[in-house]
Amino acid sequence: MKLGFLGGGIDSIAGPVHMIASQMDKKFKVIGGIFSANKEKSKISAKKYGVKNYENIENMAKEVDAIVILTPTPNHYENLKEVLKYDVNVIVDKPLVATFEEAKNIKDFLQNKNVVVTHNYSGYPLVREIRALVKNGILGNIKKVKVNMPQESFFKPLKPGYPQKWRLKDLDIPTIALDLGVHTYHLARFVLNRVFKPFFCEKNSFSKFDVIDDCIVLAKSNDILIELSFSKISLGNSNPLYIEVYGDKAGVKWSQEDFENLYLTYSNGKKEILTRSFAYFEANKARYQRMAPGHPSGFIDAFANLYSDIFDKFNGLDNEFVSDAKESIDSILFFKEALC
Repeated sequence: MKLGFLGGGIDSIAGPVHMIASQMDKKFKVIGGIFSANKEKSKISAKKYGVKNYENIENMAKEVDAIVILTPTPNHYENLKEVLKYDVNVIVDKPLVATFEEAKNIKDFLQNKNVVVTHNYSGYPLVREIRALVKNGILGNIKKVKVNMPQESFFKPLKPGYPQKWRLKDLDIPTIALDLGVHTYHLARFVLNRVFKPFFCEKNSFSKFDVIDDCIVLAKSNDILIELSFSKISLGNSNPLYIEVYGDKAGVKWSQEDFENLYLTYSNGKKEILTRSFAYFEANKARYQRMAPGHPSGFIDAFANLYSDIFDKFNGLDNEFVSDAKESIDSILFFKEALC
């Protein structure tokens, strides 16, 4: 399938990752894009990527099967409305839109459209193994889920020019919830395969930027407690990301810092370490073994797994791993209720 990018220039965080991941399994080919609102910068990115530079969305839509929206989050709503005028599939780097009002209004534009949202962390084979362990009852009755996404970027910037201006303005939903919170929401929903409602939040502004930069949200789904935490002021944490799921038969832990190992502890004290090459349900499948066991398969590989799933969905096949526009809207409504 032919892809076109809207945003995602060569100097962006997301662009090069999407460029590599989308083409790893030879199911998509990026043929061009509008990589920046600045025409000269767009041409430079197109040249460095080795693809075509388009002058407008209409011309790009005529030549591609899907458009990937990689612009800053506050631009997504207007970008989506424009892209949805054309007969193309749409991939949006999370979140779908930036505000509560946009989430309500965008529904009118989504009728009969194939729109998916990328949450790359659920592409890790062992995160999918957690989902399978829950689904197959290995953990027993689930009692608690914790997803923690600590980062240090407001005290220790990622690179010059970070944080960008749009990250330093909170609208009706704190930007940190759109940036990090939606990932924690998605991962909890992903491993549980169920929705939940918030009942408590603690939000703070600890940095010099006068925006919310640290949050804890508690939610429940029947008798299951969900704890979501995300921060940009946690020095010592580049982006480890922790997932813990506790049932009455077993508990499981995973971290992005140790992404090739899943730690499973049973109620009788037995402990297991599951790996990509040794797992029970999902992670040991051939599709995840691009590299032989012992050779780490990481972040971009996880993104590529998701792109492979998106390809199947765009070709009419059922796929349990793809997040759609509705789920992204649900996440925005969740944080609107929790944090505002």
